[in-house]
Amino acid sequence: MVKKLSSLSVVTLLALSLAGIAVADEISGSITKVGDGGRSITVKAKDKEVTVNISGSRTTIDGVGSRADLKAGQDVTVEYKGDAASKIKVTKTK
Repeated sequence: MVKKLSSLSVVTLLALSLAGIAVADEISGSITKVGDGGRSITVKAKDKEVTVNISGSRTTIDGVGSRADLKAGQDVTVEYKGDAASKIKVTKTK
């Protein structure tokens, strides 16, 4: 009985800790607008359009040198939470 109760407690604690982990959203599409020197971009996919802010220190950018190199027309995949981009991968440069 005690062993079963301990197992139940561990499972409950694990479930509660995982509930706090936020999963990032993702969009793949083309950049339609670049704002403020690359500090924000708008990405349009088939069914939605998302504008995200890009941090110089918290956003990882692959495929170009920096956020200043992001241009309208580039194909990208963006991982984001809320309006903050965490990762941008440029798949086709213009």
